[in-house]
Amino acid sequence: VTAQLDWDVDFGNGTITNIFGWREYFHDSYGDIDAQPVWLFHASSINDQEQFSNELRYNGIFGQANVTAGLYWFDNEINYSENRELLGIATGGVAPALTQNGGGILAVESLAAFFSMDYMLNDAWSLNAGIRYTTEDKDAQIATLTRNLNNGCVVYEGTCNYDFVNSDSWDAFSGKLGFTYAINDDMRMYAHWSRGHRSGGYNLRNTAIDTVNLGPGPFDEETVDSYELGYKSELGDRGRLNAAVFYTTIDDMQREVNLADPFAGVVQVIKNTADADIWGFEVESTYALGSNTVLLASLGWVDPSYATVRFDLNGDGVIDGKDEALKLPRAAEWTYSIGLTHDWLFDSGSALTARVNYAYRDDAFYTDNNLGWLLSQEMLDAGLDYAMSGGRWVFSLYGSNLLNDVNHGGDTQLPAMIGPVPAGGTFSPLIKGRIVGIKAL
Repeated sequence: VTAQLDWDVDFGNGTITNIFGWREYFHDSYGDIDAQPVWLFHASSINDQEQFSNELRYNGIFGQANVTAGLYWFDNEINYSENRELLGIATGGVAPALTQNGGGILAVESLAAFFSMDYMLNDAWSLNAGIRYTTEDKDAQIATLTRNLNNGCVVYEGTCNYDFVNSDSWDAFSGKLGFTYAINDDMRMYAHWSRGHRSGGYNLRNTAIDTVNLGPGPFDEETVDSYELGYKSELGDRGRLNAAVFYTTIDDMQREVNLADPFAGVVQVIKNTADADIWGFEVESTYALGSNTVLLASLGWVDPSYATVRFDLNGDGVIDGKDEALKLPRAAEWTYSIGLTHDWLFDSGSALTARVNYAYRDDAFYTDNNLGWLLSQEMLDAGLDYAMSGGRWVFSLYGSNLLNDVNHGGDTQLPAMIGPVPAGGTFSPLIKGRIVGIKAL
């Protein structure tokens, strides 16, 4: 639920806006984690959340300055429950031989104040500046799964005992500073620095027996500084061309490191693992080939690397150059896409649109230790949309992944043994194969 109030004021010929939000979220899932025809490792989870937020802001114009300022409040309570059911093969698939139950409750309150300004220095140059101060308080109550064996407790129902209770606070400044240069009415260049943060917090999915080195936290904030130089243009009535080069530094990078474990199956550990640097560029364009045909294309390249490592990523017992030599997970070096759309407009006011798009993504490592990885992926999508006069109905024939390129959506390493039973392999859920369908809107 959201509610917005706008109030026009004489001060700066501006507007005061208040936006209140409330949201409830509930998710219940059950997964075959070992992905084998025998029962080795199954798990269910419940995620129940309630959120409140309120933003009060002002926007106005003072001479050459467009100013925005405001306050933001956010309150969230997360109730997370997880149940791991292990070694059902030992009972003939009737019931798990071992269960592990736990999760936690996390209460979050965040307050922020922000200010931004776009200032026209002259007809061509403008200054873009902003600053934000955020303070957060978090309270965690966590029941470690490996300390609740075969007792059937459920955090969501309030029947688990919490072996970890802690609270912490974080505050941070973030912001942006840059310039925009208008070459003419259709072309402009920009350069800016910006800083953002990912909140510190706690790991509610604590399964580690070693709670000193691999415990639920707290882990600290992640800080990201981005430097970008870009170009944007309108190609008359033919389309647009945008390009950018960027350099990003990540300090105290937060990672959920998945470690194979013979007792818990998989241990999820959230740590500030490293500092990293990322270089890259991206180009995207749309171009009208005719009055009713449009070409769309994009190209991206990234080169990430570790600057400093603070966690034993490869699991060899030491933190050294071998860890720094690993590749950052889920960072495909090259991505690109190309597509076409064509419209047929009829005298009746109805329209028919045909579209096709091909996209490619390089292979990439999925896990921090570089044992799990994702294959390169090719995706071909197409569709035909018929819109009736006045837009009352739209009928679509669509197809996705028409090449039927079977690929992993993830690749998490499993232990060689779960208890006395061989497991090995990986938890590798697949993306959907070829899909063809019809829908009406």
